Amino acid sequence: MRSSRSLPPLVSLRAFEAAARRLSFSQAGEELFVTQSAISHHIQRLEKELGVALFERRTRAVALTDAGQAYYAQVHAAFELLRQGTDELRAPEPARHTLRIGLLASFATRWLATRLPAFAAAHPHIDLQLQPDIALADVAGGEVDAAIRYGRGGWPGVRSTLLMTERLSVVCAPALVAGRKRPKTPADLLRHPLLVSH
Repeated sequence: MRSSRSLPPLVSLRAFEAAARRLSFSQAGEELFVTQSAISHHIQRLEKELGVALFERRTRAVALTDAGQAYYAQVHAAFELLRQGTDELRAPEPARHTLRIGLLASFATRWLATRLPAFAAAHPHIDLQLQPDIALADVAGGEVDAAIRYGRGGWPGVRSTLLMTERLSVVCAPALVAGRKRPKTPADLLRHPLLVSH
């Protein structure tokens, strides 16, 4: 028949289990984020309640008594059972994934950077790895998972999706189009030297 006596305080049992496992009150304190004296106090309280010495105090070390060794085996097994049950019940953390994106540095800094915090909040399990480069990254070959590029799409070996359109404006020095030289139609621009970036 089981005793009706209550169990010792859980905090004292945790202190004992950590101290017995490490054979150090100071290391047990570091593990449980309490002081060495707090661990010592819990052990003394536990020994008083149980009516048996659990540790032999030496000059700079502690050792388990025979009773302490036997009690540790049972307490440790109980904590391991609690840990195992908790791990089995706890929802697994989603696996982390890395998404490698090739893009122009200008696009990354002027458009994408301000949107990264919202993406990270919506997809905390995805680590973005931005690979800025002028050259077109090899998506089909696995160099990146996706690429954001300027162009008309239709690149071989990949599927492209239009993200946004753009509006272009012609700019020039005011003196270049002064007076009668001012262009009236797009065809008139061909009379002037064009500086174009491809």
